[in-house]
Amino acid sequence: KTTANFKPELSQLQQTLQTVTPIIQDVVKLNQILDHQSDMFIEQIQEAEKLVKKCLKIKWNLFKKFTHSLKLKDVNNKLLRFFQLEVQADQTRDIKQTLVEVNDVKLRMDSLSVGVKEINQTLSSCSSLSVSCSSSFSRRREGFGCELLERRRLGWRVPLRPGGIVAFDEPLKKLKDKVLMEAVYDETSVVVVAAAGGCGKTTLVTMLCHDSEVQDKFGENVFFVTVSEEPNFMAIVNDLYNPNPFGRPIAFQSDEDAKNKLGVFLHENVSSPMLLVLDDVWSDSFIDNFLFNIEGCKILVTSRTAFSRFDVFRFDPLSDEDASILFRRSAFTLGKKRPRTSVDGDLVNQMVKRCKKHPLTLTVVGSSLNGRDESAWISMLNTLSQGSSVLDLNEEVRNRLERSFKTLDEEFKEYFMDFGLFPEDQRIPANALLDMWVHLYNHDHQGTDTIDKIVGLSFRNLVNLVASGVRKDSGATVNYCDQQYVTQHDLLRELAIHLSSKQEVPIAQRKRLIINARGEDLPASVLNVQEPMQARILSISTGESFSFRWRDMKVREVEVMVLNLKSKTYTLPHFMNEMQKLKILNVTNYGLYPSHIENFHLLGCLSNISRIRLERVAISSFSTPFFALQNLQKISFIMCKIGSAFETKLGSKDSLTVWPRLVELEMDYCQDLVRFPGLLCDSVYLKTLSITNCNELCEISEDFGKLTNLENLSLRSCTKLEKLPGSITRLQKLSVLDISDCLSLSELPDDMGKLGGLRTIYMKGCTGICELPSSVEELSHTHVVCNEEIYQQWLEFGNVKADLVEEDRLETLMKII
Repeated sequence: KTTANFKPELSQLQQTLQTVTPIIQDVVKLNQILDHQSDMFIEQIQEAEKLVKKCLKIKWNLFKKFTHSLKLKDVNNKLLRFFQLEVQADQTRDIKQTLVEVNDVKLRMDSLSVGVKEINQTLSSCSSLSVSCSSSFSRRREGFGCELLERRRLGWRVPLRPGGIVAFDEPLKKLKDKVLMEAVYDETSVVVVAAAGGCGKTTLVTMLCHDSEVQDKFGENVFFVTVSEEPNFMAIVNDLYNPNPFGRPIAFQSDEDAKNKLGVFLHENVSSPMLLVLDDVWSDSFIDNFLFNIEGCKILVTSRTAFSRFDVFRFDPLSDEDASILFRRSAFTLGKKRPRTSVDGDLVNQMVKRCKKHPLTLTVVGSSLNGRDESAWISMLNTLSQGSSVLDLNEEVRNRLERSFKTLDEEFKEYFMDFGLFPEDQRIPANALLDMWVHLYNHDHQGTDTIDKIVGLSFRNLVNLVASGVRKDSGATVNYCDQQYVTQHDLLRELAIHLSSKQEVPIAQRKRLIINARGEDLPASVLNVQEPMQARILSISTGESFSFRWRDMKVREVEVMVLNLKSKTYTLPHFMNEMQKLKILNVTNYGLYPSHIENFHLLGCLSNISRIRLERVAISSFSTPFFALQNLQKISFIMCKIGSAFETKLGSKDSLTVWPRLVELEMDYCQDLVRFPGLLCDSVYLKTLSITNCNELCEISEDFGKLTNLENLSLRSCTKLEKLPGSITRLQKLSVLDISDCLSLSELPDDMGKLGGLRTIYMKGCTGICELPSSVEELSHTHVVCNEEIYQQWLEFGNVKADLVEEDRLETLMKII
């Protein structure tokens, strides 16, 4: 048993180090600035790292696995005790110092000149540093690690190091030798990593960025940019200054203006040497935007094309040994996640050979065979035996991958193809998938079915499930998909589109119609279809140059519609008024600025629509027919400009019930929302209301008490909200209340104890509440999650269970600023 635990113990220690090492490095740097000792942090991490290096060299020696398994267990236990005892004591000492530094930061920021006013405006809206003020701010770095804090608030960050990688050792070493060569300004300072799609180029360069020698040379000056097929240069440069996607965009006049400002910033703010990674570049002309006369600058590019005018690093196929190891890791899961199968070793070797040492093919095919019997392996081998090289062309790769999907269940094929509805290189909110799959596949509204299917696809290496970074103990979650996102390799996305758009199936008869308008109009192949289309699912993606001259399309059978846009102004397709079967609508803007929808009133005719999700769009007004939608059950406004839209004067308001069947309403990062719209208080069937990160919200109407069916209320991070309406005590069905990080909230309603159905209160970060109302002693079976400021007060009431949550002091500091 001890020997068998060697790999799990090693994996646990590796994961712990991967998580805590960057944090410890930051703590050490801050301690150096604060003149605090850091020896205890360094010693613990160094001891663990030395043990990991030793264990990684152990392959087949069972005796060493036994002895080192005991050592791994001991180190894991030591780290646990270390963070539970010593680190806690160190944090207690530092907290007072942090509060002192808060005052210091505030005094320095108040003293900044006119050129720094833009920083204060940006910080107040949770944005990042702007171009015009970055230079001024950087020249005044002093005290409390300003340099470190500024780098953290800049974008172009390196992705996390991939876990469990066993291959790429040889190409990583060769690429590192190229990158560590002294960079001189000419075109040889650009290195292009070229290989076919899915070969692991991004993984390779990400591993390089985390290499200790590369870190030693470039330090903080490692930047990582994801480019994609149709890049928006101004948006990419904006991401440098706004790592938070909800921040205020930088005002660029043109691509040339963005390039000039980027050059000035790099010259003035980034010391030599510097490593800049441009991932997934499709045109060599795009690289010219980053060629500046900066000594010691190295540019690393990944692309499917070998750009001959630069130094090309050809990513060779894996060695036989690495390819076999990578395949076996996917095909034979360790532990008890899946039953181990007995497969002939020669059959495994043949399968590895047929995968042509292609990393993505090895992983996907291996995962598809995981847990299957030998007959499935033989069938897959016969399928992969057809054709020539798997790395010749992307089309060949897609064909091989398509054959591997024959082993999937039909329902998982449908889930996978739905990912082709969204643009490449974008995070897909799990909630957006939930909205669709509730209708298409009868998933439950709490997201358990949806997240289970996503995890299933992730386990097969077809998608990646990632969290937003928001800690789960920070507040209530609406459903299991809340704060979860999905990403997908662009090659797999192309495969999903290919599977949905097979040439042998006429466009008019396709179940899933995916339209990508790259120019000013829709593709001719779609416009030339004269007969009515039978598509149940419709996705239309348009770029900045789309002309909005919508042609007639007969798509009356559509039930789910996804609109992906990038332009500043947008007109909904006029043929939507004939789509009376439409149930689910998802409108998302992926451009730099919110898109203004000019004819939003068109949605008022969609009488059967049940779910609407709007992201990064601006709406000037809502129409009376839109508010009267009889079957609307959920509507989401994500990063939308909607403040004035709810002030629209409606005709015959007395007789109008706003969204009479609405059950769930979500508003997130709607920065112009100042008051909760009073007319929404008439949606008496509303059960879940989530208003989060709306930093300008300062008032909630007393009519709020009309929402008598409300069960879940989240007001998390509404930092200007000063009080809750007294009428909230009428909500006898209210079960969950989340007021976490409502920094300006000064008190709870006097009659708070009348909320007899209240079971959970999240109030971490409510630093303004100094005293609890005496009525809370009337609460029963209530669970409170809070931090230290108010924890002791809750302990005085024996009828309430209080849990103390450790506060992230740096996070709180930035919110206060």
